[in-house]
Amino acid sequence: MPLMTIANDAATGTAIGAEAWKSVLTAMTSQISVTTVVGVLASVVGAAIALVFMWWGVRKLARTLMAAFRSGKLRF
Repeated sequence: MPLMTIANDAATGTAIGAEAWKSVLTAMTSQISVTTVVGVLASVVGAAIALVFMWWGVRKLARTLMAAFRSGKLRF
């Protein structure tokens, strides 16, 4: 019994079994290793930390400038 049928047109289709997916899954899993997963996670965490600090810095700068305009004095 085929797992999936891909229709070339409305009347015909080609059955795809487990053997057809085996080569695709083997190729995909051979590219993934612990090193690549750790590298991707480290990049994502590093980018997230950078974005959080940038967001905090922009908010701090905006608050400092607005307070300086309101009071006429620049304080940090």
